[in-house]
Amino acid sequence: MISFGEINFCSSALSRTITVYSMVQLRKDSTYKMSYVDALQLADKTAKQYQISLGSDTLPRLLLRNLAVPNQNPANNLQQISHLIDDQRSLAITYTGRIIISLCDQCVRIEARNLTLRAPKNIIIEHNLNENETNLQQLLERITRYGKDRNVQLLQLIDLNLLSSQSAYDEKKIFETLKERYDEYAAYHRSLIVYDLDSLIGVNKSESESSMGRSSNSSVVNQNIYTYVRARFREAVIEATVSPNDAQRVEKWTIAVTREPFLLRQFCVDVGFTQTKHEEDEMEDERRKSEDLIQCVKCRDFYIENENKMGSCTHHDGFIYDNASADLAYYSLNEATLYLCKIESEAMSNSDRRDAVEREKNKFKWICCGATLQSGAGSTGGCKKGKHGFTDECRRSQQRRNQRQPMQRLDQDMIMEWETACRQVYNDQWIELMRYRN
Repeated sequence: MISFGEINFCSSALSRTITVYSMVQLRKDSTYKMSYVDALQLADKTAKQYQISLGSDTLPRLLLRNLAVPNQNPANNLQQISHLIDDQRSLAITYTGRIIISLCDQCVRIEARNLTLRAPKNIIIEHNLNENETNLQQLLERITRYGKDRNVQLLQLIDLNLLSSQSAYDEKKIFETLKERYDEYAAYHRSLIVYDLDSLIGVNKSESESSMGRSSNSSVVNQNIYTYVRARFREAVIEATVSPNDAQRVEKWTIAVTREPFLLRQFCVDVGFTQTKHEEDEMEDERRKSEDLIQCVKCRDFYIENENKMGSCTHHDGFIYDNASADLAYYSLNEATLYLCKIESEAMSNSDRRDAVEREKNKFKWICCGATLQSGAGSTGGCKKGKHGFTDECRRSQQRRNQRQPMQRLDQDMIMEWETACRQVYNDQWIELMRYRN
């Protein structure tokens, strides 16, 4: 916890410490100049003396730790941290007070409201994290900068270190500590509270094997704490006021930090956090994969992408040839089917040709397995089993999903691509068959 009133008092003590330290060093070396590291070390001692810390460490100690990261200039880091201030040029964009930091995506998502639209809606402002911001402790420099930008009076960090320091090991003591810290946060006009979701809640992961393959499941570990944090996160509020610099303006900021993709998705859904454009596209794509019908070019049946499993598509992966012709003429499935329909029609109108038609119906063969092409319902099936679709078809299906087509039927170009691919696979076998004939 950091109270900025305590920081002002501590700053006076730090000034005295620096003055005394400098005087002692100047007596030893008249050319002495205090370095940035020396100043941080003195600040760390002073912060520990007055018990001003964030999590398990003081802010100066965190800055010292970041100095050990190669190629990290503290001045550059401050410049790379985006500010959390009101844009005076566009006051119609207002913050909601809710922020989620995703360590897995390396970004900060700040929820705001766009009042310029006819129907005002929430939007997301994203800040990219620096390369060295890979855990909560390294994020505290950014978080304190945000607090300074908003002129907050109290900054609270709620994580496992806090619970351990308060000996909160049973559920009753945990909730007493959480309530006590939240009440302190709520007592100030401008305050910021940070929840470390990973250490407070946690995720349980399990894997299982089945006939459909390996599947993984994730679930929340501490459900009661999750429910509590979720409720508190919703209570973040930024009061609207005529003057954004009003000292009495109430700003209750809440930040949730996580690196678990499952916890990030679940938490965002449960608290109603505004989705980014990328997340909206992903959800829409996932909905289409589970609902939209796609016609398979191999078996001509319809399927849903999420239910497309190995063995669900029975098909021929070769082409049709005329076994009665000298050159083993190639036929597409459509051409051969139309020809069979034609001679069947002739047989019905001319009973004298029925025997000849029956013999002629057996001349079409599949190159892949030697099976005779059947007309009607008997033409379905095949000699191979696999998954629906092939590479080019999947690419086109993605394009059609983007065009919001709930039912994707085959077009002639797709059929031609599939038949061309089949000819390339069995072309050598067809040539060998012709040589044997000759």
